[in-house]
Amino acid sequence: MIMSVNIHIDKVAQAIGFLSRYPVPEEFFHNDDGKMDETSGYFVIAGALIAFPMASVAAILAALDVNVLLIAALLVASLTFVTGGLHEDGLSDCADGFWGSSKRDKILIIMKDSRLGTYGTLALLLSILIKVVALSHILEHLNAFSAFLAVIIASASSRGIMVWHWSELPSAKSDGVAVSVGEPSDKALQFTMISLAVLGILAILSAGFLAAALAIILAAGISYYFTKLTDKKIDGHTGDTIGATQQLSEIAILIGFALVL
Repeated sequence: MIMSVNIHIDKVAQAIGFLSRYPVPEEFFHNDDGKMDETSGYFVIAGALIAFPMASVAAILAALDVNVLLIAALLVASLTFVTGGLHEDGLSDCADGFWGSSKRDKILIIMKDSRLGTYGTLALLLSILIKVVALSHILEHLNAFSAFLAVIIASASSRGIMVWHWSELPSAKSDGVAVSVGEPSDKALQFTMISLAVLGILAILSAGFLAAALAIILAAGISYYFTKLTDKKIDGHTGDTIGATQQLSEIAILIGFALVL
């Protein structure tokens, strides 16, 4: 029993280490082979824990009547910092590649290029702007605890949706991060979908049925559309498209909350 619990704790720690810049002790990686086939099932939990410190501080500041726009800006900045811009990099690379060419091979070359292009820059600026505005509205219209839950739900759910995107498409390349770490197992995907269902219920309790429903519809719609677009553009997923899915679904969830509140 204790060994089973320790395995789960190790997987959560490994997921946090993969998705963020938080320092995770080496003891959690003794039996880690670097594969994410099982660990990806813990991305939802990791997403919640990654956002927990910043969401807590944001809730405290909101309770103290600090300017909500300032809180939202600090929240977005800190969340980007602790993840090392991992998912933002994917969003910008996809924007550059998908709209920089119509040819699959050229798109993949552009996405691999470390330089930031016009489309990628615009995608980053617009995503940050939307998140700050949406979060400031959420912080203004929800009590501190409900706002805290909204941030946690957006962070955790978006990590789960990226696992769905990851498992829905084959790899578009024969190399790269997404290939080296494997693909989510059936068990990991099942656990992810159950976790997302639980978060949906939590969203209803924290923001109300209409806000939660709109957030779910928008997140499902944008992730489904982006997955189909990815398949059309490059015939499969990459690490960049997985990261972009996280960003797009997180933005959709925040917009869903903000539009109804």
